[in-house]
Amino acid sequence: MVAGFHSFHWEGCELPDAEMEQAHDELMAPTEGQAYLRAFRTLLHSGHTVAAGIALDHFQYSGALTRFGGESAVAQYGPDVLAVARELLRQPPTLEDEDTSAGANHASALNAMMNLAEAADVDLIADALALATNANVRSTACSAATTALAAAETPSPRLVAALGAVAFDESLADVRERTEALHAVFEADDPEATALLVRATESGEHRMQVYGALGLTTNGRFHDHRERVERLAATWPQDAQYPASLVREALTGFHSIYWLEARLDGDPELERAHAELMFPTGSVDAYHRAYRTLLHSGNPVAVGIAFDYFQSWQGLSHLLHEDEIEAYAPEVVARAWEVLGDPPSPPELSPRTGEAANHISALNAIGARWPQPSDARRIAEVLERATNDEVRHKALWVAYGVLDTDEADEAEESEEADDGAAETTPDDRTADGPDRDRLVDLVSRFVFDPSLSGHHETALRVLGEALGPEANPLLLRALASDNWDIHVQAAWRLSRSELIDEHRELLEETVEGWPVEVMSSAHDADLVRRAVFGGMHSIHWEDHRLADPDLYRAHRELRAPSDEETYHHALRTLLDSGQEVAVGIALDHWYHDKGLERHFGEQARAVDAPRVLARAREALHRPSSPAGAGHLSALHALRVARSWEPGDAALFADILRQAADPEVRSCALYTVSGFLYETNTADGELISTLGALARDVSLPVSQRTSALGSLRDAPGDAATEELVRATGCGELEVQAEAALGLTDEPRLADHRALLTRLVASWPTEGAPWAAGLVRESLEARD
Repeated sequence: MVAGFHSFHWEGCELPDAEMEQAHDELMAPTEGQAYLRAFRTLLHSGHTVAAGIALDHFQYSGALTRFGGESAVAQYGPDVLAVARELLRQPPTLEDEDTSAGANHASALNAMMNLAEAADVDLIADALALATNANVRSTACSAATTALAAAETPSPRLVAALGAVAFDESLADVRERTEALHAVFEADDPEATALLVRATESGEHRMQVYGALGLTTNGRFHDHRERVERLAATWPQDAQYPASLVREALTGFHSIYWLEARLDGDPELERAHAELMFPTGSVDAYHRAYRTLLHSGNPVAVGIAFDYFQSWQGLSHLLHEDEIEAYAPEVVARAWEVLGDPPSPPELSPRTGEAANHISALNAIGARWPQPSDARRIAEVLERATNDEVRHKALWVAYGVLDTDEADEAEESEEADDGAAETTPDDRTADGPDRDRLVDLVSRFVFDPSLSGHHETALRVLGEALGPEANPLLLRALASDNWDIHVQAAWRLSRSELIDEHRELLEETVEGWPVEVMSSAHDADLVRRAVFGGMHSIHWEDHRLADPDLYRAHRELRAPSDEETYHHALRTLLDSGQEVAVGIALDHWYHDKGLERHFGEQARAVDAPRVLARAREALHRPSSPAGAGHLSALHALRVARSWEPGDAALFADILRQAADPEVRSCALYTVSGFLYETNTADGELISTLGALARDVSLPVSQRTSALGSLRDAPGDAATEELVRATGCGELEVQAEAALGLTDEPRLADHRALLTRLVASWPTEGAPWAAGLVRESLEARD
């Protein structure tokens, strides 16, 4: 669900009735999942342009957020969204008014179709492009056109022509609009699209040239237009950035992964085959012939290049579909095992990769996806004979595929479902006990044998994920390792959701003994801590552990709540413990957004607020703990609570006078600012304390200006006097901040002459931000 988002194109527009208003309120501030989905459907199917447009905007916004993880709550409504979007496109574009731009209905519809458009939508999109009068509609139309053209089996001359009209409309001030349209043309496999791209390469606009050239490298056009693209790219600056870099990459072609600078011994047939893969002529049959020529040659470089083309996303997928590539798997894997039976290639055969490039390419081609469990003996032999770390690393991933019983089960189900699959025997999917045990033992050595260091993370992953529960004894052994990185990696494996309940007690004991500051494997250690103990430990007490069993259990409840009632009981247990660390931890969990609020919402703070505020004030009356943790927790709690008492002014003045720790002083100043702003208090002791801090040259300027910022919010003559005194300080930043406090009425009328003299003495260039505000304030009142 998406909270806080109104829409892309409809903010300020009114909805026609209370039901739709309530539905929109639910979208902006969801109360629960089903209510959110009902609200989305209500707007989507309302038949009202604004309501439907808002729903379409929410669909696209929710989908866009999946780039950052998570799922779109409304993705399931894709077909309905597409239908409503088509209806909006059949309407005339909405007119521009004070709330919406022209064509807002089309912009919402096309934006929602960005990933949904089908071949049947090409004419609707072409019509929308022809009617578009602003950049929003044109941009969204180009995105939808890209998807529709990619889905179309036959080209759409009408949509290509509409895109061409935008691409070559020189009245558009922003050339990026034109290249968006040109980019959409890439997907159209027809002469008209190619002609537009060629025309773009002749443009005087560099960006148009680049996109035209890039388009000519796609969709089988490159062979016929390579010379044109080469000539054009040669005229560009050497440091031309994206997407010119993509054009130059296409001109270079994908050579291989592990055979750069390797030679094909001057064999014309192999060189022609390699050239066909690098720069396809457009004939799929020729491409297949070239690939098999390399794969089944007796030349180790040619065979290695074929392996790399099979595995790399820059290889066969440049021309072939995924199912065509997968059809090569039996040939490639069989050939790879043959190569692994050969001696490792010498370093000079592949200067960039070095020794054993043939084995590295072969193992990379097999990977974790293609081996069978019956390959256990073969990969064990490769691991035993491996002469360098790269071979060992690749072989471990093949071992993963061999040992992963889940993969084998999926393969078996797939073979049973495929009527045309070759018949398999049980031995194809299961390894002999001794071969498998031997492989497990070999992989384990990469965890426990110091002479094989550097592969423990991969080996533990292979064991933990491929063996399932069978790996537990090995993971427990690794947990006991003296090697910190192995120890943490094992803990991380044991803390996975499928294993943590079985090992929770051991993991709790283990993690409690870890140092607070972890220098190595810190990220994984943090993941383990979170898995074992739940949320945050605290904010200011991370290096403290609660020895009392009852307090320890209460702390655990705050980190991983079982339910809200139990959570509040645990919070009160800590607050009433009389133990400084326990109280501090409770205060941190109460005020911080990763504590109570994260689990039960901001409103849950009210339940224990009186008790929290009492403990916070008690903590501030006590001397500051080491590093000021007790005062920091208490000050933050009071700041968040915003529930002030008359005695707080004197309490804050004491804290500010006594604070030896800069962080405590900064936090107190931050809290005092809120206190003065919200209470309109003119406590003389607090005011004079802030004034003294502002003039204290031993303090950082940032803290002195913070004190002045608080004085600005304080009423009365005492605060005004402190501000005037601070204008006499030597630091320009302090002068300017004090002067800014005097620009508010009624202070400005009484101190205008002083402010005028100050402004005249300040530099016009490089002055602090506050100085500029003072100048503007004086000028505005002239």
